[in-house]
Amino acid sequence: MPSRFHTDQLKPYSLELYGQGGAADLMWKVDSDDPFTPMNRGDHIQPLDLPGSHPGLAHEITGIEHVIWTAGEQVRYVTRVYTRPAAPLG
Repeated sequence: MPSRFHTDQLKPYSLELYGQGGAADLMWKVDSDDPFTPMNRGDHIQPLDLPGSHPGLAHEITGIEHVIWTAGEQVRYVTRVYTRPAAPLG
């Protein structure tokens, strides 16, 4: 069965950042050849290349969902991070 993706161009890891609207509110996505640092509910993150981002805005993690699937012979691991706006901790 042909894949709907170019599996030779997919990176094995993705991090998706969602806003308060949940799964319908994807704000930012980044792909990587390497796994991301573990994150937990309550952590604050600052994706500084997110449109509209600035040092005075952070995002508090309210939930994390892990999605694992295969694309051809490659296993993909997607971390979905659900957030709400928060002030930076520092």
